[in-house]
Amino acid sequence: MSDPKTEHEEEEQPLVEEIEEEEEEEEEEDKEEPIKVNNSNLVELKNACDDYIQKYFNTKTEFIQNHKHTDFKLILGYLSCAFALYGGYYGQVTPFNESKEITFICVVVYFVLNVILVIHTFLFEKDIIFLGEKITSDTKERLTIHTNTKKYSDIYNITFEFHENNSSGKPINGKCNTSKSFGNWFDVNGLMNTELFEKELANGLAIARSGKLHLQ
Repeated sequence: MSDPKTEHEEEEQPLVEEIEEEEEEEEEEDKEEPIKVNNSNLVELKNACDDYIQKYFNTKTEFIQNHKHTDFKLILGYLSCAFALYGGYYGQVTPFNESKEITFICVVVYFVLNVILVIHTFLFEKDIIFLGEKITSDTKERLTIHTNTKKYSDIYNITFEFHENNSSGKPINGKCNTSKSFGNWFDVNGLMNTELFEKELANGLAIARSGKLHLQ
């Protein structure tokens, strides 16, 4: 006759194994994929850092990204394509003499929209890669992050600009500039040390939040 206790333990064993497997799967999902780039390519290095900055502040801070610059460029892009397509289609289905006027208008509008896009990029968006806001009942915080690299230089420049409006009526404005080599966060194989990079970002935000100007 079999022992009831033994049978109960055997029934529990598969359940325990299933739970452990589920926990292992969740842990694997939580682990971030390693970021590896060609460390001799400055464009890849900068893009990897830019992308991680956006990911970090979107997922590991309370800031909500504002996509106004991207949205504006998308609207202009869609409008440009619409006028180009309509002008091309109208020119195909309408005799040349009749379509000249409409086609000319479409070409002019397409050109103007692209000029506006270029002006917006260089004068307003500039090198902004993250624009985020955090709003509570007492405060409204805005964080703007700029990044850039100079040609043939491995120095990555990050600028944190912080602005806070609060109930005290005394706004806080802070700025932190950090310039470091990509070698601080990438090894010889091009593998990114995300922990070190996150510390850099957290430190830059903390300094900017202090309301002081800091150059590093």
